[in-house]
Amino acid sequence: MASKPGSIHLRIIEIMKRFPEGVTGGQIRQELEKEGLQAEEQTHLDRRKRDLKKWFVIEKHSVTSKAHGNKRKVTLYRYISKRSVVLDEGQVSQRERAEVIHSAHGKCQMCGRTVEKHGIALVVDHKKPRDWGGTNERENLWAICEECNAGKKAYFSSLNVDRAVMKKVTAPDSVHVRIGELLKSVGVGKRTPSALIDVVANQDDWQKRLRELRYPVIGWEIDTLLYKDESGRKRSDYILRRHKPWPPDPSGIIRRFEEERRRRNRDESED
Repeated sequence: MASKPGSIHLRIIEIMKRFPEGVTGGQIRQELEKEGLQAEEQTHLDRRKRDLKKWFVIEKHSVTSKAHGNKRKVTLYRYISKRSVVLDEGQVSQRERAEVIHSAHGKCQMCGRTVEKHGIALVVDHKKPRDWGGTNERENLWAICEECNAGKKAYFSSLNVDRAVMKKVTAPDSVHVRIGELLKSVGVGKRTPSALIDVVANQDDWQKRLRELRYPVIGWEIDTLLYKDESGRKRSDYILRRHKPWPPDPSGIIRRFEEERRRRNRDESED
């Protein structure tokens, strides 16, 4: 990463300053488009937003949006200040570890068990493994119990996946592309465990993003297989049946498809 913020970073900061109460990633994208930055130039926008924390203090939190009558969680970004010292991207600091543990409120973010009720001990873990290209960024850290941490490590060790391939499929900024490339790497007609998709997607609502790959503007065919494992827990695997080449800015195309669908539904309800 560059030692100084680039022009795109500074433009994003100026947009955040215009929205002191917070601005969503979608709003940032729209504002950049108004300023003449085309969709193709915004390919790495998510990564550039993440880059900002090196030079600036950015507050990030989730809120419930009721836009178009539909409730959904969105992330708000709020500019706080410029850092006096550039953030070191080395090991996870003790402060960051404490923040991750505190934000879990005594609950394992993988299995849901609690410190108070079940007597578990929480540890800070990388959602996406470091050797798959995972970073120390806050969104890649979570608090899970020691049992889940050991199970996760054993699970990933048992997977017959190439580290170089996983590094490649987890690299794209678009969650849609990450999920799609993972399914392709596993192979057409083969089962991809939901736990693996969860890690690669690194997003709470990854199931919705996977469903969006079935939209006609993307046109992929993906089956869902539901079953119970040996312990009786409900599990799901996904099977890629057919895929098409990626269009330019697939996430943007999906977003515009949904906006147009909402507009049509609204117009039909008013007729």
